[in-house]
Amino acid sequence: MTVLALGAGLTGTTAPAAAAESAAGGPQVPTTTIPGERMVLPRSAGAIAADGTGYLSSLSPRNPSGRATWVGDDGRKVADLPIAAAYNGGYGLERVADSQDRRIRHYASGTTVTVDVPETDAVTDVFAKNRLVTLRKVNGKNTLRLLEVPAGGGKPVERAVTGLPDDMGPYLYTPASDSTGAVFWYKPVGDGPWRTVLLDFASAKATLLPTEQYGVVEYPRLSPDKIVFLAVDKKFDVSHTYVVDRHHPERPGTAITTLDGATDFNTETGVVGDWLVYVSPTDKQRPVRAVPLSGGPVRTLLPRSRDLIVSAEDGSLLVEGGSGADDWALRRITAGPGGEPAVAVRTALPARSVWEVGGLAVDKGRVLLAGENPRSTEPYDGTSLSTSDLSLSTDGKLTAGPLRDEGDLGYWVPGDGSGDPGSSGYYVSCYGDCLRLTGTGEGKVVHKTYETPHVVAAAGTYRVVRPYAERQEVRDGAKVLATGPARAAALWGNTLWTPGSTTGTLTSTSLPSMKVTGTIQTGATCGAADLADVQAVGRWLYWSCGPGRAAGVYDQTTRRAISVPTGPAQLADGYLVSQDDAAGALKITYFPDAVPAEQVGTHVLTALPAPLHAPQDRRGLFWAVDRFGGAVASLDAHGDVKVQWPQVRTSPLAATATSVPAVLDARKAGTWKASWQLSKAVTNWKLTVRRTPGGQVVREFSGSGARGALSVEWDGTSGGVKVPSGGYRWTLTAQPANSSDKALTVSEALAVRTR
Repeated sequence: MTVLALGAGLTGTTAPAAAAESAAGGPQVPTTTIPGERMVLPRSAGAIAADGTGYLSSLSPRNPSGRATWVGDDGRKVADLPIAAAYNGGYGLERVADSQDRRIRHYASGTTVTVDVPETDAVTDVFAKNRLVTLRKVNGKNTLRLLEVPAGGGKPVERAVTGLPDDMGPYLYTPASDSTGAVFWYKPVGDGPWRTVLLDFASAKATLLPTEQYGVVEYPRLSPDKIVFLAVDKKFDVSHTYVVDRHHPERPGTAITTLDGATDFNTETGVVGDWLVYVSPTDKQRPVRAVPLSGGPVRTLLPRSRDLIVSAEDGSLLVEGGSGADDWALRRITAGPGGEPAVAVRTALPARSVWEVGGLAVDKGRVLLAGENPRSTEPYDGTSLSTSDLSLSTDGKLTAGPLRDEGDLGYWVPGDGSGDPGSSGYYVSCYGDCLRLTGTGEGKVVHKTYETPHVVAAAGTYRVVRPYAERQEVRDGAKVLATGPARAAALWGNTLWTPGSTTGTLTSTSLPSMKVTGTIQTGATCGAADLADVQAVGRWLYWSCGPGRAAGVYDQTTRRAISVPTGPAQLADGYLVSQDDAAGALKITYFPDAVPAEQVGTHVLTALPAPLHAPQDRRGLFWAVDRFGGAVASLDAHGDVKVQWPQVRTSPLAATATSVPAVLDARKAGTWKASWQLSKAVTNWKLTVRRTPGGQVVREFSGSGARGALSVEWDGTSGGVKVPSGGYRWTLTAQPANSSDKALTVSEALAVRTR
């Protein structure tokens, strides 16, 4: 069996070659898998709120920021939710833009209730399903109002909160709410002890808790029967846990002073039945423990945890924990038959793969993957790049070569030298959008760094980048060739494609001269300003008007427009792969002339899971296409990378960019430096220089395993002796990695001056 390797020395694999799969209704697709090593750091659910049907997840649950995702127990996910100002079980309290009104969101159903807040009121974070507490000044005194939105919506019904002292302050501190009430503390107007208040929603009545012996009682956690506080003495030196009976709030509570290290507001606590549940902050493993409120020995519920307890709507507690990455879950703690805490798995959290961080490209037959250190014990500990070369045998067996470590993906940000903290510069680990990889056509990738802002397109040394959201630059290495407003752009070799001046047109520009070389009508239905994406692969041009809007492919050879699905897509030689979120799949559209007529059209290629907190557009992060006649790679549900090589009729091997001087002046130690960018990887190549006329060979150069970039430097000598001045001709031949394709041959005249 002959194997056509896309690189030298491929003797092993990371996974055995797999049999071909069939895209539904399409041709057989050779397939293999690159397994992801499992991490010792457990997977995080990131739960910050929950009810009986699911939980709300944040990338940074300790200090939520950015956007959140609702994860239903039925597997349904709702992404891109705003971080709320406060949470109450399965509800979140959100600010309404340009208004002091508030929106109460029910995550499980997706319904929202808007509370119209009077201009006279200040909004608090005390709320429930359809209720919101506001603070209003009446006759010079601070009062509270309970606003309730009727079941059918409309203007809220207002009730005054009773039972508050006249010294009520203008702010509520560390409030906590559940379905029946809330608790908070305030600083009285004038001089006096800080007061802690329990509010009952049904009666709109406030009750002062007996906390005079403390300086402050704060950071409450509510259960149906109990309230847990952090109590700090009047000197603000000593703190401990303080538990109040919710049904008899007027009675003194129970102080628990024997917990191991539970002495400040960072201690996670909760109550289940008559037991206090807490995370031990002094133990590095953060075990979850419980102690009876009436006193007694401590019980360990979980040997290790994520150090965060979430109170669910039904009164249960949720905590991530277990013995390690292979025994990790979001667990539910409830009162067992005898009243003691019982722990059960709510959502299993299987061990993570190093590839699940994102970062994926396929370029000239090489898979490039970003991964985390599998032995890391801390989150966000850095990412590195690995590569695997693909080989496809003549009988259709696809194999992934051994992984090679290509180094750290993080980058250094230079300082300003001012002497201030950070002025010497600082290191940034590569995560998030930094991991979106773009192939260069040389078996390499480019991604966001300090020197390279957001990457729009790349080819060889050419880049289209956005230093700012509104500004775009065309670069050749570090040199800026042009600047302008942000717009769709594509690179194929040394050709830049951008929207034309009229609807449906694309303009080609030659680099590095920035000379316009032509305009093509593609049939795009949106104007230049609305074109969101443009891609180019040889004869094929792809355009898109944006998410959910029209998209298409134009064949420059046949002048034919091809219908394609909407959604994020990547163009290849002979096909397009698109992301279908509704179907949870990648779809492949085969073009006419690339496959037999009966296979032309769109088919499901493979399932595409949506990782938690992944952006909607997952190109370059969790799936990628080799636009140079190669494979498709995607992250599967197990955290492994699935590689599929669609079998299509690709375009002939061609030079997409050249830099070849027509003259070699070797009289002052000058050399002839020539380079070519090729449309495919090649197994071998040879450059021959001949004298003209006569055809005498004076110099030969050769190589193997090139991935698109060839370069030659000649000093004008043959056998160590300078050749005579005069006319010569160079000829380049290159054999594409798929030996069934025709070799490339290009030839041009060269004038040599040696005397």
